[in-house]
Amino acid sequence: MYKKKQYIIGNGFIAKKFKKYVKFLEKNNIVIYAAGVSNSSEKNEVKFNKEILKFKKFCKTNMSKVVYISTCSITDGSRSSKKYIKNKIKIENFLKKNVDRYLIVRLPEIIGSKNNPYTLTNFFYAKIVYNEVFKLYENTKRNLLDIDDAIKKTFKILKKNNVQNSTINILNKNFYSPFQIVKVFEQILEKKALYKKVKLKKRSWKLKNNYYLNMNKEYLKKVLKKYYD
Repeated sequence: MYKKKQYIIGNGFIAKKFKKYVKFLEKNNIVIYAAGVSNSSEKNEVKFNKEILKFKKFCKTNMSKVVYISTCSITDGSRSSKKYIKNKIKIENFLKKNVDRYLIVRLPEIIGSKNNPYTLTNFFYAKIVYNEVFKLYENTKRNLLDIDDAIKKTFKILKKNNVQNSTINILNKNFYSPFQIVKVFEQILEKKALYKKVKLKKRSWKLKNNYYLNMNKEYLKKVLKKYYD
């Protein structure tokens, strides 16, 4: 029986957001690979091994250009020891060696769904709403983007078709401290957060091949209100 080709691999909210562009993907023979472990704090090696095996199996039969959705956190020194990050690096390296046409798109912290409890903004939101104490790390910075903005930027790049066999970062030009993010949540929810400050050792975060979205100072508040108000 003939099996229809999939141009979007993945079932999460990021993969679903690409569906509106499926005709473009079909026409240009591009596959968006947006599948994988969703919890960046996951420690179960079995889950990560399954993710790699699934990706390798996909690559064996693939004849299209692959756009792999990765994470900007790979270059963040404060998170480089996480199994999630190490696994992303393994997949990126395998892709570079085994796929003829590819583009690795690294995204920052994405805002756009309340269903994944492991995202940064969902974590803060839940802790504040349910009056739970949490740790707020100092000497760190986070880059946040609305999923809609991230997808639009990705397709602007794909339509220009001037970036091949490369790794790019799609970013908000503004970085935020966790403290700034929590303060905006407090304003939106009209509720005080219960947190303990924890000072981390400051580490470097070097980003190359960046495509910045130049958002104004009100962007963070606007996006958080869009999904959490």
